[in-house]
Amino acid sequence: MSKHLTLMRDVICKYHPEFRKSKELQSYGMKYSAIFNVERLIEESLAAVGGYDFVDADGYDFNDAWNSDSKTVTVIPDGNSKTAAVGSVENKIGSLRVTIYNPFKGSLDFMYIPYARWQILKEQCYGRAGSSKEKLRIRWNQASDYYNGFDNFLVKDFKDLAKARG
Repeated sequence: MSKHLTLMRDVICKYHPEFRKSKELQSYGMKYSAIFNVERLIEESLAAVGGYDFVDADGYDFNDAWNSDSKTVTVIPDGNSKTAAVGSVENKIGSLRVTIYNPFKGSLDFMYIPYARWQILKEQCYGRAGSSKEKLRIRWNQASDYYNGFDNFLVKDFKDLAKARG
C-alpha cells in the first residue's frame, strides 16, 4: 500500500474535518489518494484534533504554546540500514509532530519530539545529506522494530500526536 493511501485511510478519512463528515469525499480520497497533498491534510487534521490552528508560519505550523511543526516522512533504505529523514528543520522554533510512513511494516508510527530534546539530538543525527536543507535522521532497525535513539518519542496513535504537549 502506498504512503498516500495509508495516510488517507489511517489518518485523513478519520480525523480531517471535511473528510470525516463526507463518505463521498472519503471514497474519492481512497480511490485517488495520489492526487492529494497529504502532508497538508495531515497538518489540518493535527490542528483539528489538537485544538489549535494551522498557521503555516515561518519556523512553525501551529499556533499552540510549543510553536510545533508537522513533518510527514517515509522510512527508506539507506545503505545497510533504513532511515527516516525529517527535512528542513534548520529554521524550526518549536516541537516536532512527526508522522512516519513505514513501508516495511505497512503502517504508520507517530513521534512527538519536544524542541529542547531535538536540539540536543541534532548533534548526533543532523546532516545535510547532499542537500542544502538540514535533516534530522531517524534510523529504524527492522529486526527489532526500533527507532534508534528515538523510541522514547513514540506516541500511541495520531490522537496522542495531535494532543501531545511540551
